[in-house]
Amino acid sequence: MTGKVERGKWRYIAFRVNTGRQVTRRDIVGALLEKGKTTPLGDSFRLTVFERDIGILKVPHTMKDEAIKVMGSVDTVRGGRCTLTTLKTSGTIRKLKDECLKDPRTLADHAR
Repeated sequence: MTGKVERGKWRYIAFRVNTGRQVTRRDIVGALLEKGKTTPLGDSFRLTVFERDIGILKVPHTMKDEAIKVMGSVDTVRGGRCTLTTLKTSGTIRKLKDECLKDPRTLADHAR
C-alpha cells in the first residue's frame, strides 16, 4: 500500500493572469519555465488548470514558497507585460476549483 509520504504531497496555487492581451496555457508555462530554470523550482510544477485568466499550479509541498516567488517574478509573457497574482493556496485542487472557477471575483480580497 502506498502512503502520502511515498507518493509525495502537493500544494495547489491559484493565480490570476494580469495582462492586456490574450495568453495561452503554453505561454504561461513557458514564462514559468524561463523564470524557474535557475531556481530550486526548476520544472517541478504542472499547470493543472488554465481557464480565462485563472490558473492553478501544482507543486511539491516543499516548493510552494519558491513557486510563489517564481510566479511573482514573471513580468513578461511572449514579449508583452504580464504579471501573475497569487490568489490562494490549498492542499486540494477541488477546493481551489470550487472557489476560483465558479466565481473568481470572490477571491479579489485575497489578491490584495
